[in-house]
Amino acid sequence: MHLKITLIILLNLLIINESFARDAALESCDSALLKRQFSQAINIAEKHPAQAEFWLCKGRAQSALNQSADAEQSFKKAIALKPQGLDLISAYMLLGNVQQESRHTTAALDSYQQALKLSEQQNMRRYVRIAHNLIGEALFENGQYSESLQAFQAGEKLALNDDERADSYVHEALTFQQMQQLDQAIEYQLKGVMMLRKSAEPQQYAEASLVLAKLFVAKKDFVSADKTYQRLMEYAQENGGSFYEAKTAIEWAEAKHLQNDAAGAERLLAQAESISQKIQDPELTAMLEKARAANP
Repeated sequence: MHLKITLIILLNLLIINESFARDAALESCDSALLKRQFSQAINIAEKHPAQAEFWLCKGRAQSALNQSADAEQSFKKAIALKPQGLDLISAYMLLGNVQQESRHTTAALDSYQQALKLSEQQNMRRYVRIAHNLIGEALFENGQYSESLQAFQAGEKLALNDDERADSYVHEALTFQQMQQLDQAIEYQLKGVMMLRKSAEPQQYAEASLVLAKLFVAKKDFVSADKTYQRLMEYAQENGGSFYEAKTAIEWAEAKHLQNDAAGAERLLAQAESISQKIQDPELTAMLEKARAANP
């Protein structure tokens, strides 16, 4: 789930922004992480082996370098040093992430449950919500969709703003889709899209809208799908989103083919090709090649 990437980035930023009494060395380690200077972050952290916070910094750098086994050991060493409050909660969340990346779902769920328990004990509502979502994503990836949905719904109840509610709705919609409950998937994806339109980055809104349109297509509700694509096309044009204007055209063309509207599909692909020639985006080029190959 690409949504998990967003959640992990959010978690890393929260750890940096909400930690207090940070010394200069730890700030340097975190700064290196933000600048993607991962080897430098590891070098700084290794000079302070007695402090859990540096093991967390080191583990996050190792994780970014895809050194999952090393990152797991770093997070375990951080926990062994018995940090307090946010540092301990973060350690369990980050440990769960690398365990899940290694497909050790049972271990990951145990770590997330520890983070959830600690967050609840300390009344840290934001982290309770994140823990529920991490549990939901691990269960989702393990094919336990009913249990996953329950975790996402628990997180939804703790949402504090439209962005967080939209995030929950989109997670729930994806889970309903996997459970073959298209009506519920559409309902929650639509709610998510409406909130993202108000507050999210244009890219988030666009991607969520494309998912919504595909759900309508899966239900063979082509009228609603066309309206969704049209709305997104206008949004992309008004906000200077050439990439998403073209991507929308490509996916809309596929819906037109399913409606046996070859002429409409061709107009949309021609529109996408014109944009692609101007912006020279490799992803668009690949999408167009795939679209042409599917409907020669």
